[in-house]
Formats: sequence, C-alpha cells, structure tokens
Amino acid sequence: MKKLLLAFAGLSLLSVTAQEVRLDLGRSSAMYIASHADGTPLNTSSNKSAAAVMIGSAPNVYGAGFGPKTNLVANESLNTVAFIHRSDFTSNGDLSSGALRFDYSFDGGATWTSNSGPVWNPDSTVGQYPGPARYPHIGILNNPSNTNPLNASISVWAPTLAGGNDSWGGALVGSHKMDNTVTDMTVDTTSGHLTLEESFTQDGTFWGISLDHPNYQNEEYTDTAVIWKGDMDFNTDSMNLNKIKAYLPVTDDPTEGKIYGDARISFDPPGVTGYISLEGHYEMIVPSKVIHPYLIKTDDGGMSWSAPFGPNLNNLVDQRSGDSLVTIFENITGGWSIGSLTSSTRGHDMTVDANGNVHLFVHVFPGFETTPTGGTMAAEFNYFPAMNLLVDIYSTDQGITWVCNVISQVFTWDYEFDPVNGPVTEATRPHISMSTDRSKLFFSWFESDTLFATGTENNFPDWKCRSYNVFGDSLDGEVTVMGTFGDATWGNVADYAFDNGDGTHQLHMTYAPIEDFGTFSVLNPIDFYYLGRPYPDFTSIEEMDVQNFTVSQNYPNPTSDLTKLAIETVEAAKFTLNITDITGRTIEMRNLGRLDAGRHIEEINAAGFAPGVYFFTVASAGHKSTKKFIVE
Repeated sequence: MKKLLLAFAGLSLLSVTAQEVRLDLGRSSAMYIASHADGTPLNTSSNKSAAAVMIGSAPNVYGAGFGPKTNLVANESLNTVAFIHRSDFTSNGDLSSGALRFDYSFDGGATWTSNSGPVWNPDSTVGQYPGPARYPHIGILNNPSNTNPLNASISVWAPTLAGGNDSWGGALVGSHKMDNTVTDMTVDTTSGHLTLEESFTQDGTFWGISLDHPNYQNEEYTDTAVIWKGDMDFNTDSMNLNKIKAYLPVTDDPTEGKIYGDARISFDPPGVTGYISLEGHYEMIVPSKVIHPYLIKTDDGGMSWSAPFGPNLNNLVDQRSGDSLVTIFENITGGWSIGSLTSSTRGHDMTVDANGNVHLFVHVFPGFETTPTGGTMAAEFNYFPAMNLLVDIYSTDQGITWVCNVISQVFTWDYEFDPVNGPVTEATRPHISMSTDRSKLFFSWFESDTLFATGTENNFPDWKCRSYNVFGDSLDGEVTVMGTFGDATWGNVADYAFDNGDGTHQLHMTYAPIEDFGTFSVLNPIDFYYLGRPYPDFTSIEEMDVQNFTVSQNYPNPTSDLTKLAIETVEAAKFTLNITDITGRTIEMRNLGRLDAGRHIEEINAAGFAPGVYFFTVASAGHKSTKKFIVE
C-alpha cells in the first residue's frame, strides 16, 4: 500500500529549543473509522463561556473532528445561523448514527431550535447503498429577494458509507428546506469518494469538492478533483446538479507516495471566479520535499479549471515587518540554519476578499534541510512543530506574485484525545471568516493558553482571532481571546460575520467542551454549543464574571452625532442607561426595560451635546458599568 493517508506522528509540542522533528505524511486512515489524557479540565460555566448556548447532540465526536469543517453557516440578510451534525439517534429516534440533523437560529444566534430534521435518515447499514453519513457540511441556499428564513434551504454535502471504497464511496449532495417540508438528496458512487472536502454556498448556488481516490487501501489518489455544482430552483426547492472534473495533481514521491491534506473551495461575490486550494507536495511548484499550499482557478463559475499554481513559502515577505518568513524563523529560533519552510496537511482555510484576491490561512514551520543549533538536519517531509507561525498568504494580481501577513506565532500545536478508543488528534483548526461585504477578514484558530497549561499540548484550546482590513491592506489590532476559557474543543467558525453597527462584527462558533477527562471517550454522545462573540471585543470578561453583563465602549468615539454601545447579558434583566457630563450633571436618563440574554445595541444621539467629556452608565441589579466618551 502506498502512503496517501498515513499516520501523523503524535508527539507533544517541543520547546523553542526543540531539535526533534516530525514526518508529515498526510491524514490517517484511522480517522475515517466512525464506529485520556491525564489532567484536570477547566471548570466551564455560562459566564466563562460568555453565554454559550447548547444546541445539538451527536453520537460521538467523529463528524466534527479532524480539522476545520463547514459544519456552521451564517447568513446576515436572514439573520440566520445553522449547524449540521450527525444525529444522536437513540435520543432523536433516527435509524442510525449516520442520520443527519441540523440546528438553527433565526435571531442571529440568541435562541436556537435544536436537532431539526432529520435531513438524512437512510435505512441501510455500513457498506450498503446509500449508506450512513459522516462528516457533514452545510450552506444556506436563498433567493436574495427572500427575507423569510423558513423559505430558504440548507445545502448538504457529506460522505456516506455506501460500500464502494472500503465501506466508503458515497457522496451525499442535495438540499433540505428549513421548514422541513422538502428534502432533495442524491448519493453519487461513480467517483472514488472518501471523506469529502469543503463545500461553498452562495445565494442559490452550491459547490462541493471531493478528491477522487477509488481504493485508498491499495491505490493512490488519481490527481482528479471532483466538483459538484448545484443551481437551486426555488420553485421546486431542489438543485439542478452538474458534476465536473479538474486536474489537481500531487507528486508521487518514490518513498512516501502522494502526500496531501484537506482541500478548500471558495468563490468571489458574483460566483464567477473561484479557487480550489490543497495542502500537499507538488514538485512543479516547490521542488523541495515539503508540504505547501497550491491552487487551481476557474473564471466560469466552476465549469473549467486552470493548471496548478501557488506560492513558494521560502520567498514570502511579511508585510508588517518587511522581513522574510525565513528571517523571522531565524530570529525566533535563535539562529537556526533554516532550510525549506513547510506547511502542514493538518488543516488550512481559503477565501476570496472584496477585491477578488485569494487568501490562504496556513501553518508554516521550518522543514526539510533545517538544522537546529547543535542538532541534526531535518529529513524529507519533516518539520519542527514548536516553530509554528499562522500566516495569511495572499495575491493581489491573480496569483502571479504572493505576499503574506504573519497573524500569530502558535505555541501549542496538537493533542491526541482518547488514544484508547480514538485517537482523535486535533490541531489548531485555522478558519477565515468575512464580513458580508468581504471588506474585513477574521482569522480564527484554537490554541491552549501556555500560561495555564503545565505542558504544551493543545488539550485546553481557547478561541483566538485577529482581523484584516481588506481596503486598507493591513492587520487591525492584536490577537484576541474570544471568551472560551480553554474548552473550545472541535471548534468551527462560520464563513461570515455579522456587522453589529458599533465598530464590531459578530463571529459565530460552535464547539464541544470536555467536562471530565476522566470519563471522556470519543465514542460517547457529545453536546455542541454555539458561541457568538464580537471582534474586536470591547467588553470585559471580568465584568461578566462579577455581574452577569458587560458593556462595550461606544463607537465611534469621539463622536459628533450618533454613537452606539453594546450591552451583553448572560440572563434576562432590567437595565437603565444614564448619561452625565464631566460635572456629574445628568444629560439623559433612559429606562431600557427588560433585556433578554444576549447582545443588545443602544444608540446615543450626541448631535445636541456641547463639545466635551461625557460618561454613560449602564446599571442592572445593583451593578454598574461606566465608560467615558468624547463629543467633538
């Protein structure tokens, strides 16, 4: 058997002086079998989880595991967020753990309807057509003229155990109306489907990608990407499907075979120009024996695709510092001899911004031919996991030249959950979210706080984020912890963020916390939680812990007209808003009434205020939060 889906070495992260390396040989075939670490977990609470909401339940962690997925979707025009998962069939009354259900919120994530459906509930066993489903992806199909989310549909993209490829072989594709009245699904077994890659849905069009691999136990990947394109007919609530094939090669190494990771697909707002990205080894772009991102492109909506192209990581220059990535690694390693930089098969993300520029969010490590001080040179496809940068790589000229922004250094890389019944090895799961107009990009990942952990394994991950201004071509602010306090395991972030109108955008994330490592098993039923958080987050988590609500700084500040502030409350309560000048004189007193749990935006009209310094105070249940603002 050649090595396509080979085991990924489960070593712990190493210190900054580490000299041990790992061999990157792609995804493990063990992760597709759907059939403890020692330590004390963090105590989770509604406060520390920033009012996370429990949504759906699944039969086990398989389905959301093994890197970033499009399990979660958000549509700002409908104010709707939806999440798809395998069904906890014993509690939901479905036929097997291969049934699929979805959860949805029509108020931006404040309240949820859980375990809706089923979307898929076949009466077949593993290896029999049409097959139980695994690893689902979701989108929202909506006519832009429609404002009622019940009239919209979700797109569904999932592999099934149909029996054509060592129990796999099925590609489930179709739509399901959100009011549960119409389901239109098909299962394709004419290509060598294994686990399907990403899907992308925009207005009434769906695209899904699979990598053709007819018999992964005995044969290599065929260098063929299979793209499904679906155009929604909103009169019949069904999709008209086209199946397209594209050449997406991976070099067949004489020793290791074809090494590749996850593929991503995304399109520009008109849905005409799109890209497929892959993390793998293709020597025509990068001759060195390393993993690197590369792409193919379409200019006709996905019907035909270009030859592969992409960046060489060794040639990239960080736009903020002006230093090359090689120089940055020489600095953080204390003078190692850096050979070839490498990426990873363990998850990346890709999108197209408002200018039509493609962005890749990837891990970068020192790799092949790197020599640590006093150490041994790294061999082919080896890398140093402790030397990890998360990097936004992008092109402003359709892929002719490439530049990058270093988003963050990463200090914890991965962790093997439940090696007895798993293993499920999770790394930092990079995601890109966008504002609806694509003028802002938000880079998210999941990483343990090394100040908390007594090691460097990624078993207590926090949700972290940093943003990029597309029109200003610049990073905005610094890395922010988004309020999850070390329990954001198997986190997924939606592709779109909602504009809060106060200078922040609401990001949408789902995760499955581990309450007790002593009893946790990857085979046990698991609950998913939704967490919506603003970025940048002007509120104080410390305030939330003490008084169950937080208040943001107003935006804009200074102001001469309307300015807005956000109140986020864990529980429903009565609130007041008082505005005073610098002498303490009351300018306005406002009774806000009873506010439900969640995030609320209040406006202050300062058009009639004299220029100067003012204060606003939000009060509830004996607690107060006061902020200063300036009127020009």
